[in-house]
Amino acid sequence: MPYEVSTFTLPCGARALKAIGTGVITREDADQLMKQIESGGSFYGLPQLYLTQGMEKMSPEARSLFSARTKGGVEQMWSAVVGSSPLIRVTVNFLLRLNRSRSTKMFSAEPEAVAWLDERVREDAARKTAGA
Repeated sequence: MPYEVSTFTLPCGARALKAIGTGVITREDADQLMKQIESGGSFYGLPQLYLTQGMEKMSPEARSLFSARTKGGVEQMWSAVVGSSPLIRVTVNFLLRLNRSRSTKMFSAEPEAVAWLDERVREDAARKTAGA
């Protein structure tokens, strides 16, 4: 599978998903990943870090699937995408604009992405504490 999926711990202590993409991402690859992060999946509800430096491209069917499944009233988790390939950066930025996502941000380096995710998780925790 072109995605290697695991968990890691953010500096704040929260568990997060790390998905490392390699090669060509197909519709089947996208479907398998989405099943793991959607409601009922083993990684549902975790902040998400996507490393795309090893990806060559994403098929149109995979882009369509990601776009369709991340639209609408679905609860969005914080997602940071790290990419250096111009093609992957254009693809991800296109999907973000298309879906008007405010919970996903593109980065050029992993440390920046982890720091951003950590900050979002800390802010969410502070809001929950203040609202309790």
